[in-house]
Amino acid sequence: MYPNTRSKSNKEESEVMSISEEIKTYLNNLIKPLVTNEYIESLFEKLSAKFEEKLKIQDQKIERLNSIVNLKNNIIEKLELKCDDLQQYQRRSSVRLHGIEYELDANEGKKKVKDIIEECYKKVNVTFNKNDIDRAHRIGREIKDEASGKTFKDIIVKFRSWDAREKFYRARPRGFINGKKKPGSMPFSVSVDLTKRRYNLYKNIKEVIKKYSFVNYAFVDINCSLGIKLNDGSFKFFNSEVEFENIIKNFNQII
Repeated sequence: MYPNTRSKSNKEESEVMSISEEIKTYLNNLIKPLVTNEYIESLFEKLSAKFEEKLKIQDQKIERLNSIVNLKNNIIEKLELKCDDLQQYQRRSSVRLHGIEYELDANEGKKKVKDIIEECYKKVNVTFNKNDIDRAHRIGREIKDEASGKTFKDIIVKFRSWDAREKFYRARPRGFINGKKKPGSMPFSVSVDLTKRRYNLYKNIKEVIKKYSFVNYAFVDINCSLGIKLNDGSFKFFNSEVEFENIIKNFNQII
């Protein structure tokens, strides 16, 4: 006897129809209200109002946090500049000698630094007094000149008094006069002992001023202050990029 396939098919069809109606009813209940524009508008107004309220609260929090961060950044920047000023003040009695050959003495190996300093004094026609020197030593890395085969290493000299330091520094060999390089070679060169921050700032500004035709040159004075000379003959001093930018901005407004 054959199985009653038709009755089974009717049952399955009945179950399918039941599920379809259920889904249809669910979809109708879900979608039907959305076909009304008033409903959509009302729904979005409520959602928008909630989102705007939340966003406004978050914006206020972000604004307060930004204000706090900016305030703290300003305080940190001022403290960093203050610390740098103190470090620079401690270096006011020191200078660095450049272009000093790291040569060997015939009897004692490396030539003694105090003897080299005394020779530097003679070259700039200043009377040497060993009591003027607090301490001195080689500093930094060795630099080898491939052409001559000579090795150079800087020397840092700390003087016992400002007067002794100033006397030697003012008599130093000049490689530049009014921002222009002098012809010929120098026996050695002398620079003030700048902090790392101040040195990097000076180095950066020397490149930046190349795009400003009204700036003659950048310099470091005997007091370790950074400045620029403008083409109108005036001198402007700065201790940060912001101060330098303000000088440029003010000069642009004048011209």
